Amino acid sequence: MTYQMGPLGEGWNSHADQWIRWARVPGLDTYWAFHREAFLPLVPRPGRLTVDIGCGEGRVSRDLRTLGHRVLAADLSFAMSRAAGTHPTDPVPVVVADAAQLPLADASADCAVAFMSLHDIDHMPAAVNEIARVLVVGGHLVMAIVHPINSAGQFTGEKADAYRPFVVGGCYLEPRRYVDTVTRHGMSVTFCGEHRPLQDYTDALAGAGFVIARLREPTDPNPAGPWHRIPMFLNIVAVLQQPARR
Repeated sequence: MTYQMGPLGEGWNSHADQWIRWARVPGLDTYWAFHREAFLPLVPRPGRLTVDIGCGEGRVSRDLRTLGHRVLAADLSFAMSRAAGTHPTDPVPVVVADAAQLPLADASADCAVAFMSLHDIDHMPAAVNEIARVLVVGGHLVMAIVHPINSAGQFTGEKADAYRPFVVGGCYLEPRRYVDTVTRHGMSVTFCGEHRPLQDYTDALAGAGFVIARLREPTDPNPAGPWHRIPMFLNIVAVLQQPARR
C-alpha cells in the first residue's frame, strides 16, 4: 500500500478496465466468497426506487434487480457506467454522476445502496447529504466500507501464520488516501481509497439526519486466515429520520 493525494475518482477511472475484468470473475474476491451474503440481507424489501451509489461495473445493481428492486445505478466513471449499462446479459439503468450531485429529485427514492464506495469518494459527507436529499423520510441507506481498522494497519510477520500481529503503524484518527494493488490468479486490480476513522462516517450520517439501525463487521470466515480475527468491512443500515435540507 502506498499513499497518494490525487482525486479518488480519477484513480478509479484510470483503472476501470482492470476493475471490470476483476469484478466479473466469480469467486475471485471477497464479494463472491462471503461479502455479498453478508450485505444483501441488510437491504430492505424492494420499494419504488433503489439507487446504487458508486455502482462500478454493476454487479450489486444486478443482484438487487434479481431481488426485485427497481434500480438506478450511478457512478462518476464513464467507463464503469458504460460497463454497467451494457452488460452482455443484464444491463442496468445507469447515469454518470458525482455522488454529491445526483440527477434525482428530492425524496424520489426509498432506498440507497453504497456498497464499498463511500471510502472511495472524495467528498464523503457531501455524498451522504446528497443521499439524504434524494431519500424519503424513513428511507434506508445501506452501506459497506473498508473497516477503518483494516485501512489503518496491516499484518506483519510470516504470511503462513494465521495469528501474526496486526499493527496500526500510523495515526488511526488521521485521514489519509492510499493506492493498493492486489494480484490474484494472474490478475491485478488497483484500489484508490481514503482511510477515515469511524467517527467521520457516523458524524456524516448524523449530520444528514440518519440514525444507525444496524451495524455489522464481516470478515473472512476461514479460521485458517489472519482476517478471521480482524474485521475487514463495516456494513451499516441507516434510516433517514428527518428531512434533508432541500
